[in-house]
Amino acid sequence: MVKKKLPVGIDDFKKVIENNYYFIDKTLLINELLNRKSEVTLLPRPRRFGKTLNMSMLNYFFDIENKESNKKLFDGLGISKTDKMKYQGEYPVIYISLKDIKVSSWELCLEKFMALMKKEYKKYGLLLEEKRDAQENSLLNLSEYLYEKYKKKVIILIDEYDTPLVTAHSQGYYNEAIFFFRNFLSAGLKGNPYLEFAALTGILRIAKESIFSGLNNITVSTILDNNFNYFGLTETEVEETLKYYELDYELKEIKKWYNGYKFGDKLVYNPWSIINCINNKELNPYWINTSDNALIKQLLAKNDKTVFEELELIFKGESIWETISENIIFDDLNNTNTVWSLMLFSGYLTYEKMRISSITGLKSYSLKIPNQEIKSFFRQSFIETYTKGDVHFYGTMMEDLFLGNLNSFINKFKKMYMSAVSYHDTGDSEKYYHHFMLGVLLTIGDKYVITSNRESGYGRYDIALEPKDKNNYGLIFEFKIGDKNSIEERAKEALAQINEKKYDIAMKHNGVLKVIKIGMAFSGKDVAIESEIN
Repeated sequence: MVKKKLPVGIDDFKKVIENNYYFIDKTLLINELLNRKSEVTLLPRPRRFGKTLNMSMLNYFFDIENKESNKKLFDGLGISKTDKMKYQGEYPVIYISLKDIKVSSWELCLEKFMALMKKEYKKYGLLLEEKRDAQENSLLNLSEYLYEKYKKKVIILIDEYDTPLVTAHSQGYYNEAIFFFRNFLSAGLKGNPYLEFAALTGILRIAKESIFSGLNNITVSTILDNNFNYFGLTETEVEETLKYYELDYELKEIKKWYNGYKFGDKLVYNPWSIINCINNKELNPYWINTSDNALIKQLLAKNDKTVFEELELIFKGESIWETISENIIFDDLNNTNTVWSLMLFSGYLTYEKMRISSITGLKSYSLKIPNQEIKSFFRQSFIETYTKGDVHFYGTMMEDLFLGNLNSFINKFKKMYMSAVSYHDTGDSEKYYHHFMLGVLLTIGDKYVITSNRESGYGRYDIALEPKDKNNYGLIFEFKIGDKNSIEERAKEALAQINEKKYDIAMKHNGVLKVIKIGMAFSGKDVAIESEIN
């Protein structure tokens, strides 16, 4: 039997149905929207979890212009078996997707956005004026025209509303963008007498100067809520898909790589990765390569000690408890709670449990890395941060360490360290270098159990890596700081401390046969290293 084609990169509902691509039915999203009937519904979900396909589906369902031809698209699907089919083709629809507005300046952003609005106006035979007032009120004015034409209120669908704002933040024109889009959305969604209802998708709920200021008619459903669970794939849906493509024997590995997300009380798979994995018949990190991940990498590059210490726990498979804010404030990215919130809502972390403080009433969530694909993203990000993109060089350096080729490792490390750090980053605190080394070493966590500042022998070592395979080398690091003239001696002191305080005793007790001991001393961009194996 010839299998249906997979809709790789296709997010137009009509194209998927008419071309008989493999389709997982999410049409009951329409049913839930109509049952809840909020005037404005915001549905933040991570990227590539089916937002655009679902919004396209809503457009084809409600669109009054092509009622009869669109009705056929829903034959046999879940929504066709409900009483909500009476709403099919009953409303004029304004549908815009902002997912491709990723440009370097505010002028280009406004130009690209207005091109979208002009296209939507042209669809109905209208011209959009270039004046600022007409631009900011373009949503409201088009709603009024469509109401007058059809004598029916309008449905507004805005996909990936926050993409221009996230880009604006990273490119330095956030203030202009937030000012314009706040006015644009307020005009179209707040007190619009021609609005039946609106649905918006995005990744984040952006709070700065509240982009939804004054909107008391908005319902927000995030991944923490137990509703609108029509994004991503359930385990049953993945099992059925793998069975259809005769790959059900791969379920265990696919679960390890792409499962682990939690939306409400449902465990969810990443659909983009599943589709690409089945199409290529190969386990690879597909999702993390669909964007430049600029904002997350920017946060990781800050080398915040609290973030690094908790990422250390996460890399070991543990969970961390954090207070999560559903409103992201870009000016507050130095706040570690904002960092964790951003990572959760963007899909780089997931949560297991929630608890409410009996004292403050604040909610906190246990966070973890959801799967192997995201772990590979963090690993790659750390490598790029510390090697300025020279991934191959880093790989050979860590291979030398793993194999005990210490002279080669030391030479490469000194070269990497010289290019990776700035005089402005370093200081007289040993903690900076400790966290720098943790970042370098976290990437090999699959082969080791990494611990820091733990008791062993007669004191506390700085960092230890105990191999999961006891036949491999164990690693113990001790760090010192000094001035440029003293670091050679300080490195020798660090190595002597490992031996004198018998930091390797716990590791050897656990069956590790050979331990590499490394003493490091830092002074700004200079580093001295002493090492031995026994």
